[in-house]
Amino acid sequence: MNLKSEDDISSWGDSLEDFKPEYTAIKVRSLLQFFILEGRKTVLIKENLIPIPDLHYAVHSSYQNRYYFRRYRGYDIDTLYLYRKSLTFSGESTEVENLQRYVYDGNVWTLLTPQQVKTTQDMLRRLWKSHFVVAGAVPYKLYLNLLDQSLRLEDYRENLQGAEGYRTTCHQFEERIRAIWDEIYKTKD
Repeated sequence: MNLKSEDDISSWGDSLEDFKPEYTAIKVRSLLQFFILEGRKTVLIKENLIPIPDLHYAVHSSYQNRYYFRRYRGYDIDTLYLYRKSLTFSGESTEVENLQRYVYDGNVWTLLTPQQVKTTQDMLRRLWKSHFVVAGAVPYKLYLNLLDQSLRLEDYRENLQGAEGYRTTCHQFEERIRAIWDEIYKTKD
């Protein structure tokens, strides 16, 4: 890794190449990229998701044309993705809002170690195996779409049960999830 630093607080690289060979940079298109299924679990629910351990990320500053090296603080799914008040989160955090804004602006790359890449690939193969008999792995982008729809359905069921059109909305989520699984199956070799 070839990073520069003026003080003990921040370090940066002039390009994503400066983080190699220790890290593989992956552009963050969803806040869900900071999470992984825990252990050998394959059910896509909030309870089974954990922050990727020891995760680092790079934030691009177009003003200074640098990629700042950051350590992910391990926010849980309720805090980062749903931004919901909980026992451990007050419901307001400048740090979380900044990270969300950087992701939505397209200025964040996760920096995965070779072990984190392998863990993610193993998870995608396990998820495939839990649904299909033939060998394969769920494509990462489709996994993120599937996870997003599954979490939205779970959140809707928890918080809006009994609302007008509840069953219709749940059915629409289930149809979208089924369509994503169909698309995933079409990617088999």
